[in-house]
Amino acid sequence: MTIVRPHTGLLSLPVELRLHILEYVIDGAPNAALKYPTVSATVTPESNRTFQGLILDLGYSAAANLNILLVCRQLRNEFTRAAFQRTVFVIRDPYYVNARYFQNLQRIQLGSLRRVMLVFQAYRLSQLTTWRRPFNLEGLHLDNLTIALQSATQHTVGGVLSEDYLANSTRDVVGLLRRLEHVNSFKIVQNAAFTTQRFQAWWYQIVGRILKEDHYQRYDAPDAPHIEATWWDWHFDHAEKSFEFTARPAKPVVAEPDYVEMVAPLVAKLMNAIEAGSS
Repeated sequence: MTIVRPHTGLLSLPVELRLHILEYVIDGAPNAALKYPTVSATVTPESNRTFQGLILDLGYSAAANLNILLVCRQLRNEFTRAAFQRTVFVIRDPYYVNARYFQNLQRIQLGSLRRVMLVFQAYRLSQLTTWRRPFNLEGLHLDNLTIALQSATQHTVGGVLSEDYLANSTRDVVGLLRRLEHVNSFKIVQNAAFTTQRFQAWWYQIVGRILKEDHYQRYDAPDAPHIEATWWDWHFDHAEKSFEFTARPAKPVVAEPDYVEMVAPLVAKLMNAIEAGSS
């Protein structure tokens, strides 16, 4: 007698196992939407300078990541939250950086968003200066907010790469970080824009200004102290050519001598990094 075994498919598996399998379909890697070039990327088409670090993966698509939700209603109902949590939503070269990009999302989709990447020129960082949360959306809580600077082949003024944008954006970044909440990690990726030396120097300027501004707002500003909404740990990744800020609770209000002693290791670390980078 031939024994006919029932057909076993994905939908016949327990929900927990289905979700575990489907998570492998979504590219949830830490640097999804970015990649290391197989050969050194050219910084500018007119020069021979090359770049080794993370660059934007032009083949990445959030929509392709979410195609699994179109298979059937059951998968969409079960997997929407996990799929949105793992997917990086990339907004390329926005003219205005605002909440309109999310206006068509359902509440469960918006509430499940965890990873957003903005790709734009450095001067557009000024559009983030009013943020107190990502895109000023109450229901949006991000694990990762990434800025990929516009690649050098596109980031030109009159055909000349404008590195002044970085210096002009330092205050914007520092002000944003003092106010920003509901973000666990804020990362800026060089993406072959500017020279590596200039990008790293900008990093030093940002960290130095964070420390200077925090001291001023606590002890010297009118009606001080003004405490930051979030304190950030910072790290420069030489392989990625990126720097990342990781959210921490605001530092306590203490007497100025105690504060100076508390941040002294951070100042020393910054000075050591500057000396190492210039050697």
